[in-house]
Amino acid sequence: MGQFLNSREPYDKYRTVILELKVDHTPEEAIAQIKEKEYALRFKGKMAETERYTGRILAVGISYDKETKEHACKIEVL
Repeated sequence: MGQFLNSREPYDKYRTVILELKVDHTPEEAIAQIKEKEYALRFKGKMAETERYTGRILAVGISYDKETKEHACKIEVL
């Protein structure tokens, strides 16, 4: 189960972060979900409009293993 934390407008006009949390999955799976569901599009604006956000978007995937109690993180620029 993942969680998409969102904001209507990015706080920083030069960069924003999309964070996906996963339990018993990998950080790579979290980032894959960010890409597959196209979460970054909400910061780009609608077709034929001027882009609302032109800064860097970071995809952050964080995973937690319930059995080992370990976490892992991966960050990727979209």
